[in-house]
Amino acid sequence: MIWFDLGSGLQQAGDFLRRHIKSKAVREAEKRRRERKARNAARRFGRATAVAGTSGAGLFAYTLAVAPISTAGLAAAGAATLIAATAALAWPGSRGAKQGFSGAELAALPAEAEDWLLTQREHLPAKADPALDNILLRLGDLQPRLGEIGPNSTLAWEARRLIGEHLPGLVSAYTELPRTTREADPALRQHLVAGLETIAEELDRICREVSRERLTSLEARSSFLKTRYRDEA
Repeated sequence: MIWFDLGSGLQQAGDFLRRHIKSKAVREAEKRRRERKARNAARRFGRATAVAGTSGAGLFAYTLAVAPISTAGLAAAGAATLIAATAALAWPGSRGAKQGFSGAELAALPAEAEDWLLTQREHLPAKADPALDNILLRLGDLQPRLGEIGPNSTLAWEARRLIGEHLPGLVSAYTELPRTTREADPALRQHLVAGLETIAEELDRICREVSRERLTSLEARSSFLKTRYRDEA
């Protein structure tokens, strides 16, 4: 019993430290998530302000051009304006229903996966942290770049399957197991970690493919400078 309590206490202490002492990759991913939320909130607020302003202007014009509105009517119109503004604030975004594999869907994929993975991290074993960190780093690198490739290219479909299907499928397959089952069988953790490491390696390959033109440009410039200045010296 003493050893059991000691082990339980050590595990709780480890979980506490893991939640509050985070790796650089996790901190950077959380920073990107906060920035995305701030941008989305600003867009929704701007949309709500536009709705409220348009409704107010229309009400004022109607009052001048048609007929005065009673106090009750004015209150009702104001309430309608408030409802419209509130609805605009709650609007989830501009993507709407999926219609095929669009460039916007591809560009948003790494950020969506990053947000989801951050919420799942606390349900995964600490041994998975290094692989998770590598995945978060690659997702951060892909966010400004993945939308630049053709949405129907082979690389785009590979990225979509890896990020949108294989990654959540692997993590969900582990987290949906009963906790007692996960904790009793170390092999399950090994399967998870091995799968995450494979995904991290594939994401690294996709990052290099997405940046191939830039890599080629860098190599060409370096070769030119070497030929121009060192070989002539």
